[in-house]
Amino acid sequence: IARTRLNVLGICCAGEIPAIKMILEPLSGVEDVSVNYTTRTVTVLHNPFDRLVHTLNKLYTAKALNEARMEASVLHEGPHKSNPEYKRSLWLLVSGVLLVLSFLYLFYLPFQWFAIGTILLGAPGIALKAVMSLKRLRLDVNVLMLIAIIGAMGLQNYIEAGSIVFLFSFADWLQLRAVKKANEALAFAADLVPQNATLADSGLPVPLKEIQLGTLISVKAGEMVPIDGVLISGESSVNESSLTGESRPVAKHVGDNVWAGTVNLSGYLVIETISTAEDSALSRMIKLVEEAQSKRTHTELVVETFAKYYTPAVFLVATATTLIPLLLYTSYERHWLYLSLIIVVVACPCALVISTPVTATCAIAGAAKLGLIIKGGDCLELLASMKVVAIDKTGTLTEGHFRVLDFHVVNCTETAKSELLQRIAGVESHSIHPVATAFVGYVRLLGIKPSENVADFRILEGEGVSAVVDGHLIEIGNTRLAFRRNWRTSMFSQHLEEYEKQGATICWVGVNGELVGHFSAADKARSEAREAIENIKNSGVKVLMLTGDNQSAAACVSHQLGGIEFHAELLPRDKVTIIEQLKASVGTTAMVGDGVNDAPALAAAHIGIAMGVAGSAMAMEIADIALMMNDLRRLAVLRTVGKSYRNVVMQNIFFSLFTKLVVVGLAVAGYTPLWAAVLADVGTCVLVTFNGMQLL
Repeated sequence: IARTRLNVLGICCAGEIPAIKMILEPLSGVEDVSVNYTTRTVTVLHNPFDRLVHTLNKLYTAKALNEARMEASVLHEGPHKSNPEYKRSLWLLVSGVLLVLSFLYLFYLPFQWFAIGTILLGAPGIALKAVMSLKRLRLDVNVLMLIAIIGAMGLQNYIEAGSIVFLFSFADWLQLRAVKKANEALAFAADLVPQNATLADSGLPVPLKEIQLGTLISVKAGEMVPIDGVLISGESSVNESSLTGESRPVAKHVGDNVWAGTVNLSGYLVIETISTAEDSALSRMIKLVEEAQSKRTHTELVVETFAKYYTPAVFLVATATTLIPLLLYTSYERHWLYLSLIIVVVACPCALVISTPVTATCAIAGAAKLGLIIKGGDCLELLASMKVVAIDKTGTLTEGHFRVLDFHVVNCTETAKSELLQRIAGVESHSIHPVATAFVGYVRLLGIKPSENVADFRILEGEGVSAVVDGHLIEIGNTRLAFRRNWRTSMFSQHLEEYEKQGATICWVGVNGELVGHFSAADKARSEAREAIENIKNSGVKVLMLTGDNQSAAACVSHQLGGIEFHAELLPRDKVTIIEQLKASVGTTAMVGDGVNDAPALAAAHIGIAMGVAGSAMAMEIADIALMMNDLRRLAVLRTVGKSYRNVVMQNIFFSLFTKLVVVGLAVAGYTPLWAAVLADVGTCVLVTFNGMQLL
């Protein structure tokens, strides 16, 4: 599936979204069309092999929209550039000057004809869009405004007709200027990324699109890292705020990963690339946010359904307001016609329709600047109603950097012990668990190289790992594995009590089905974990810890964190069961984990949150929300973002409906001129846009 993104400046109302889909979806090869009203972008997914010359040509999709006066252009990759708006601004300025001159009719009557100039400049664009909508049997804002303009001219009130044209055009221009901030919120970081990378061996600049995996590039102090890579030479501090939202420098040493869009603050670095430019962590983040902004929320769908019936119903009321008095031969026909035109303006649901998507778009973009990747507006709604958050222990509540405390064996010579360590390390080197990583490091410090003769490596779900090394079956796991294998762990009872006091994780080792020893490894809670949990609790959300570790290790961490509720010795399916129970008994449930080992629980929760995934494409895809850094305090920030989003949406919906009720009430009482009704309508659109933008 190929993807084409278009800038569509001609979207003056969210009500035009169905019209855009009606234009593009019938084109051969088009699979899906999504429209982001706030950022004025349209994304078209299409078959790259179907009628390549016509349908799949990017310019062809833009041409189809331009025939409907949508001012579409292909959005090219690379640095974002401002769209030329000089022509639109100039026309608006001229029409505004003409309208101001028309008000001088109070001193000299012929000045009123300047309003005709305002109408001639702005009305044709509105009329052409209205015709396109009527051809597709749609009653959108352009049709309603055209009726109001024609009605005002029919009443020979040219200044009022000109005011409608100018106010409608000015509001559209003002919204365009305002929502550019939503685009720039994410585009800023992408714009700064250099378009070339410097080869380490020759010092020559090469376009990023030509850089292959494994290429060595150099980055000088003060320069931005152009592409994801692993540090081969040099040391430095790096500003990762473009990804994580945290401006505090991060120390980088040989072997550490560095990400595109981050800034090398000191030192000369040689980096081996581990991704292409289009697949960098920053590029993935921006793509995820762009996709999230195009997703429609439940509230948005409800509002659109309401608007679908609201506009025709109000239009029928306006028609009846004109026809019934005429059929009854009542007096004041001009009054009833004027009132019906005001009702036509009130029938425009633009402010109501955009009240939710503009807020969701801004909230998602604002969260991304803080390193919080939210996959859609529905996640924002769930965050606002979150009742409980379950958090994995290892690597989430704790640092995930284990240290091996001790290793004990049963009646074994030093030579045999070295061979055993070599074989165990060989098995553990195939595992991604933090304890396994710690044990391999422990063995290497002893000067022992892990065995490479490892075969039939397996993960024992909820128990540990096993493999065949040098012809021997090596099994490493927790107490559950020891019980299943009937190993006599009591022989090590004198060590176990001490380990339990330290909250250590105990791993049992068996060779060919017989217990030969055990080792222990300890982790510690994150420095910010206790503060983060207190913040979450203070927001009214229940917190509990889920872990596959033993009871003593879980109890130790729980004590360090202020005595939070915990469930220990859990299999992955046990975590899913607990999540399902919480969903049924408590309400909206979030699960926080590393995005890989906790995938089933993340998928089962209402909200799956993966932490520290700046370089993990898998975690970004699995989670509903991805935190680009390992800082638990961001969970409370997420809660705040969700509640702020809900509050702003409710405010926008209230503003949209209340304004229309006030206008109708004043119009019935005879206090609302037509231009004031238009001003109230388009003004509310601008108001809800700016109100949503406070979340950026």
